[in-house]
Amino acid sequence: MRQYIIRRSSAPLPSLTGAVFDPDAEPFCAGECAPIDTYPWGGDYRPEARAHLSWDDAGLNVLLCAREATVSRAVTAFDGDVWTDSCLEFFFRPFADDARYVNVEVNAAGAALVGIGEGRENRRRLAACPPGMDFRASRHAGGWWAVAYAVPFALIASLYDRDFAPGAAFTGNFYCCDETLHPHFGCWSPIAAPMPDFHRPECFGRLAFE
Repeated sequence: MRQYIIRRSSAPLPSLTGAVFDPDAEPFCAGECAPIDTYPWGGDYRPEARAHLSWDDAGLNVLLCAREATVSRAVTAFDGDVWTDSCLEFFFRPFADDARYVNVEVNAAGAALVGIGEGRENRRRLAACPPGMDFRASRHAGGWWAVAYAVPFALIASLYDRDFAPGAAFTGNFYCCDETLHPHFGCWSPIAAPMPDFHRPECFGRLAFE
C-alpha cells in the first residue's frame, strides 16, 4: 500500500487565481509530493501530475497540479460534471469504521463538486460550496496548472456527525483525468479494475499525519 505523510503547514496555500503556476517555485510544494503517476487505463497520454497536502489547526490544505499543453475547462458551475474536463481529484475516507468516503473534484476552471457515499452509486452531492473550502485554479499557459482548496476539519465532522482531529491515519487517493480533450485516467494509489473507475476505496493508499 502506498503511503503519503501529511506534514504540518509551513507555507500557506497560494492564491493561484490569475497566476501561472510553477511547482518548483512554489513554497507550498517544497516538501514531498504524492505523484499521480499510475495510468491503469487508456493510451499514451499520461501527463505528469502531483498532489501536495499539509494540515493546520483548521484543516487540510490541498494543492494538486498537472503539466499539460492544453486543457478543457467548459464546466464553470459548482456541482457540475467537472470530471469531463481536465480535472484533479482527491478522494478520502477519514474513519476506518465508516465505509463512506468523500470525493472532491476540481477542473481547470476552478469549478468543483463534493460528494459523500459508500461507492459510485447513491452518492450525496453537496448542492452548495461548503464554507471554508475556497476553491481556486491557476491560469494555464501551456505548462503546469493547479487547483487548491482547504478541507476544514469542521466540514469532516459535519459530514460524518462525529469529531475529527489530526493524528490518526486515514486512506485516500489522488487522480488526474479528462474525458473529452485527451482522455486519460491517472491515480496515485494503483487501481485494479478492467475499466476506468476511481470509486474504488479498497484501492486507497494510506494518508498519515506527521
